[in-house]
Amino acid sequence: MGRFGVKDRNPEGQMVVDFSKRMEMAVVNTYFQKREEHRVTYKSGGRSTQVDYILCRRGHLREVSDCKVVVGESVARQHRMVVCKMTLVVRKKKRGKSEKKTKWWKLKK
Repeated sequence: MGRFGVKDRNPEGQMVVDFSKRMEMAVVNTYFQKREEHRVTYKSGGRSTQVDYILCRRGHLREVSDCKVVVGESVARQHRMVVCKMTLVVRKKKRGKSEKKTKWWKLKK
């Protein structure tokens, strides 16, 4: 859990935090400082909460550059879309050294 998350948690929110700690994952939404409107994912009446999260492995956290809530777009009536920017590093697999093929037609008698 990052230091910019919502401080008050209900039991379900605490279960998400416990799960992420147990599985060595990070809640990406809480690692970036954002205004209140860019953190709230559910708004209804006068209440607003952060209920949608993006989880990633702690080892891949350095690849995440930003995470926010898109204010104008809504997925359902009150839910807002969570967007995460990541820079993925593609590693090429090294081909193993193999024996060269014997070219029988080039062998001299």
